[in-house]
Amino acid sequence: MATTMAYKPKGIFEYILIKYRWIFVCFFLLPVSFVYDGLMHLRNWIVFRLNSAPDQHTTKVERVQKQVLDWIESGRTRRMCTARPGWQTVSFRRPAYKGSLHQIDVNLVDILEIDYERKVLRVEPMVTMGQLTSTLNPLGWTIPVLPEIDDLTIGGLVMGTGIESTSHKHGLFQHICVSYELVLCDGSVVKCTKDENHELFESVPWSYGTLGFLTAVEIMMVPAKKYVRLKYEAVNGCATMVEEFEKASADPGNEFVEGIMFSENQGVIMTGNLTDTPEHNKVNSIGNWYKPWFFVHVRNMLGRESAIEYIPLRDYYHRHTRSIFWELQVCNVSDFIHSSLFFYS
Repeated sequence: MATTMAYKPKGIFEYILIKYRWIFVCFFLLPVSFVYDGLMHLRNWIVFRLNSAPDQHTTKVERVQKQVLDWIESGRTRRMCTARPGWQTVSFRRPAYKGSLHQIDVNLVDILEIDYERKVLRVEPMVTMGQLTSTLNPLGWTIPVLPEIDDLTIGGLVMGTGIESTSHKHGLFQHICVSYELVLCDGSVVKCTKDENHELFESVPWSYGTLGFLTAVEIMMVPAKKYVRLKYEAVNGCATMVEEFEKASADPGNEFVEGIMFSENQGVIMTGNLTDTPEHNKVNSIGNWYKPWFFVHVRNMLGRESAIEYIPLRDYYHRHTRSIFWELQVCNVSDFIHSSLFFYS
């Protein structure tokens, strides 16, 4: 018979930290994180203001070209990478490899053009999803696939990949991209589309920056509305979950489809559609600071057959940002081990 042993603190400080951690959280971690968050927002605002210059895009690209040409003249002794610091990435992994490479400053942070006739948005690679929603949503527009973490960048989603609860209709992030502009390793600037430099266009996604430095992207736009009418359906049984999820994904009437499994046999399927007319008393602004994390809110639906609410569009898009899904949950060790799983169609 397997047995478990309770963990015994090794000292008085460790005992207090474990048994009375709420004191440490309330009177130290929360104030420090509040100050740190404010300072980071201020820093990002200053950095953005210093580097924002949509009308200087060509000049900024030429600056990238010059750095690449300087690298060529230096003898190409080290491989190139972007100079973006590791702490800015949306990852717990510190990219230590950059210290041994030749770093190229690609400081391109602007939304360059909104073409309403072509329904295309032109942006630089360091534009974030939060930047996109705050710009496009008030104008009544959005992009078909908008991954939910605020700080995800266009460059990361193009060179890596991105997925969202609309992907059952529109595919991955790369499938809504119309063109890419890159600086290649010989210092030349090239544009690629489905019709121009087709092989390069198809090769850029998932290339992780190995083919060139991304300097601009054109992305499809679609009309947006103010709210997402979201329906929650609790489902029991893994096989039933798969069946219901496939059915929801195949339904052309569902604009958004997402599922979260909280155990092997318990999960919630969410289906949503855009609307401008919410029902009375059913609006839930889940992005407010005092609201529970979204996955906790969804978990509370497990004991109910179904529920419907209306979520402001920008709140819906960034529903997993505050908690980074469930990675920031403050809980005991056994809770960390539970196998929550989310998936999109």
